[in-house]
Amino acid sequence: FEIKKEDELRKSGFSKDGKHQHPQIVLGLLVSVGGYPLVYEIFEGNKYQGRTMLPIIEAFKQKYKFENLTVVADSGLINNENIIALEEKGYKYILGARIKNQPVSITQQIHSLHLKERESKVIWKDRNTALVINYSSKRAKKDLSNRERGLKQLEKQIASGKLTKSNINKRGYTKYLKLEGQ
Repeated sequence: FEIKKEDELRKSGFSKDGKHQHPQIVLGLLVSVGGYPLVYEIFEGNKYQGRTMLPIIEAFKQKYKFENLTVVADSGLINNENIIALEEKGYKYILGARIKNQPVSITQQIHSLHLKERESKVIWKDRNTALVINYSSKRAKKDLSNRERGLKQLEKQIASGKLTKSNINKRGYTKYLKLEGQ
């Protein structure tokens, strides 16, 4: 939905559609292994999605009296605060993670694996944390296409003279640029 004015629930916040100026809500959804909705919760539109996971899990666990629950979440819900909370509450968990967010020593190990299509390996990040790494040529092609498209956009901006120091920030591909001189 879209609305012009904010209220106590609908607030401007991060929008995956790029509509940051429009008030919105955040929908937290817990789904089954098959992807069927189990429970949902609505949060204020300016609430960081990483802070929606634990309240939903706790309410679900309490309502249905689950003793053992394994949390599986994508990288959008991962932050150190959530990992610490999951561990403090004794949850088992499987979290999606991005290679670029790992320490250099781990990324070097990952890149040295030279995995084949759909092959997986386990790397131990520390005593308690195993990283399950797998390779998908489909994902590799998508990532390569995105990088090439980003480079073409940057080259086009440079050629047109529209890329200035003020355009370089910590987001997107401009974070890899260093502009010197004119």
